[in-house]
Amino acid sequence: MASKKAATAIIVMIMAMLVDRSVAIDLCGMTQDELNECKPAVTKGNPTNPTQPCCTALQHADFACLCGYKNSPWLGSFGVDPELASGLPKECGIPNAPTC
Repeated sequence: MASKKAATAIIVMIMAMLVDRSVAIDLCGMTQDELNECKPAVTKGNPTNPTQPCCTALQHADFACLCGYKNSPWLGSFGVDPELASGLPKECGIPNAPTC
């Protein structure tokens, strides 16, 4: 159950990363910059390892809030791989990350 919430959190972060940068956002406890830090780690094709700033941001994310975006149809259109997104908390070593 923890992995589902974590996956949803990542999905929401990715969606927020794609929002126009001229609009400052704070989504589920994460800023636009924090969301952008995680994007390369969940991008289809050639993902990178998550950065320390990404992992730090995940530690204070509101997973319950992020879970509200779990079934968004937008992920694929933004190049986000849901499996990579769901594994990000584990990649960051976040113990017992809540799930949706």
